Amino acid sequence: MLVFAFASACFAADQDFNRYGVRIRGLYVMPNDHFDGAVQGILNNLGAGKAVIDDSVAPELDLEYFFTKHISAELVLALVKNDIAIQGGHSVVGSTWLLPPSLLVKYHILPDNCTVDPYVGFGMNVVMPFDEHLTAGPINSVKIDTSVGWAAQIGADFPITKKCYFNLDVKYYNTETQMRFNGNSTKYNLDINPVIVGTGFGVRF
Repeated sequence: MLVFAFASACFAADQDFNRYGVRIRGLYVMPNDHFDGAVQGILNNLGAGKAVIDDSVAPELDLEYFFTKHISAELVLALVKNDIAIQGGHSVVGSTWLLPPSLLVKYHILPDNCTVDPYVGFGMNVVMPFDEHLTAGPINSVKIDTSVGWAAQIGADFPITKKCYFNLDVKYYNTETQMRFNGNSTKYNLDINPVIVGTGFGVRF
């Protein structure tokens, strides 16, 4: 009976926390891009040079649910525009919008700490490009496929009040997709693989 009472008390205490979280962040997105060698060859033949995907900034909205104090699931929603430029002069020759929702399971290391709660997370991302364009020589249209990959994160929440906190977070998205030009069926590999640094504020309730 004593063991049962102790276990019940511990379980009740563990339920005494805010299960829902909403966070707004600003992001700095740094692609580790790699274009297919054939794409670089096409651009070189046009005299354009090596293509790169420029860094960008974007807003993010996170929705989080805590199963326990230590374990939560986080849905990440963002909208990112990346310019495609020529390395060196960085003249912009195109761009693409990316809608990259992701779902991660997080482990909070110090959920009851009043100063900092570090966490790690792992999950999956879906990157959906739209409104793509590329103008280099005879290339007048580009289509980038949707990709599905894994995502990892490390970060920390810094409590301001019992419900509000400041957040700092770094994510890596495995984003390997394909692209094609001028409506042709031939596809070329495109790896974006961004490192994403985010900071913002959240509320637990």
